[in-house]
Amino acid sequence: MLIDIHTHVQQFNKEDIEILITNSINNNVKIIIAAGTTISDSKRSVDLSKKYNEIYSAVGIHPQNILDEKTDNFIEKLSKLTENKKTIMISEIGLDFQNTSPKKNIQEDFFYDQISLAKSKKLPIAFHVRNAENEAINIIKLSKINEIKSVAHYFLGDYDYAKKLLDNNVFISIAKPFLRDDKLSDVIKKLPLEQLVIETDSYPQYFKKNRLRWTEPKDLVLIIEKLSKIKKISPELIIEKIEFNSKYILNI
Repeated sequence: MLIDIHTHVQQFNKEDIEILITNSINNNVKIIIAAGTTISDSKRSVDLSKKYNEIYSAVGIHPQNILDEKTDNFIEKLSKLTENKKTIMISEIGLDFQNTSPKKNIQEDFFYDQISLAKSKKLPIAFHVRNAENEAINIIKLSKINEIKSVAHYFLGDYDYAKKLLDNNVFISIAKPFLRDDKLSDVIKKLPLEQLVIETDSYPQYFKKNRLRWTEPKDLVLIIEKLSKIKKISPELIIEKIEFNSKYILNI
């Protein structure tokens, strides 16, 4: 079976979630992780996990969303959300250094504190990094992230960065950019299948008029096909290995 280790399906409306679930089932996607970006979004993830067998919750504060809501006692609030039996990950956390981003030191503190929460709860994490690879590696080492299971979500980096992640016991998650980016494809080709997982990072794409062009968990099959081609391994074996890796990370 296929496991989408990172999505934002809690942001879809009810009608579109029903379509998404049906499409997922029809394409052998049996587990979908809904990653929170704020406290309220994490709550939506938890609520959705209670409604659908296929959906599991991840809770966290995205670096770009740190200032969107009040974050007083945010660790205690996230900790409370982990009490849901289907909350199995801390995500989406990390660093995002753009001109419009919160201050770097604030992001670094939030990243470190949420890693610490994951360690205390014995939960895996999925983290986001943009324009902050060196800083991320520093926090990864400082926090001893290698003591827990972790995923570099939506990987777009070069081989040197990938190697540093692998050396710190981090799994690398491949998304749809891999399908059209030859340079990224060359990097993924060099990475061990034993440390790869897959995702779609699905979120509502209402800006696309054609509903069929929305990214959904069903699109994992496209990633499997490309992986099979570049690794020269049958799709069946790729699926088997990715499923094993994902279940290992998620403790299921």
